[in-house]
Amino acid sequence: MSVPSLNELRKDIDVLVFDLDGTILDSLYVWHQVDIDFLGARGFEVTPEYTEAVTRLCIRDAADHTKNLFDLDETPEQIMQEWNDRVSEYYHKHIPLKPGVFEYLSKAKDLGFSLAAATALSSDHALPCLGRCGVLGMFNNVTTLDDIGSRADKSDPAIYIRAMERAGGSDPSRALIYEDVPLCIKGAGSGGFRTCAVYDPIGIGQSTWDDMCLMSDYSIRGFDGIC
Repeated sequence: MSVPSLNELRKDIDVLVFDLDGTILDSLYVWHQVDIDFLGARGFEVTPEYTEAVTRLCIRDAADHTKNLFDLDETPEQIMQEWNDRVSEYYHKHIPLKPGVFEYLSKAKDLGFSLAAATALSSDHALPCLGRCGVLGMFNNVTTLDDIGSRADKSDPAIYIRAMERAGGSDPSRALIYEDVPLCIKGAGSGGFRTCAVYDPIGIGQSTWDDMCLMSDYSIRGFDGIC
């Protein structure tokens, strides 16, 4: 089902929680290219399974996963440093919001929703990017997996619970989670949240769009023109 208008949602929803990469930020292509370059230089290929695994993890756990999966000589710290060196400039200078996101967030704020972000990104990347895009001040909080603790990932509802609570909410059934990764949608749903699948060709991983729509309460192909 397509997501209702914000005016309709306001009757039943108090808090909107947005993933960043691939959901409101047009950024997954950057990480995908980094994965291609990083693994390609070591003789490996990026698979849909690998992409789906790392998109729900914080950067430290993604580095651990990558080291173990490919039996790399580098330490997790060295892997993270190489990744960060490759993506930092993009988040600080180039990555844009997806079309229609600014207008959607602005109207949601005007209607009285509390807005939160729940992301696997580090705050070093998330906050400068949201600030440059002019939307950081619209969010009541930006919650990262680093705030949740070690071994946390977005297939567990803990990050969404924390983001909702920090935005003043207490009832998951009155919060809507926007996500582009199937395992993250399932994680939010397991916590009693309503979910909205957002299409991204990389985030969709091994699933089909029809599958994502079936596992979510709502779905959108994009934010442009849906206020």
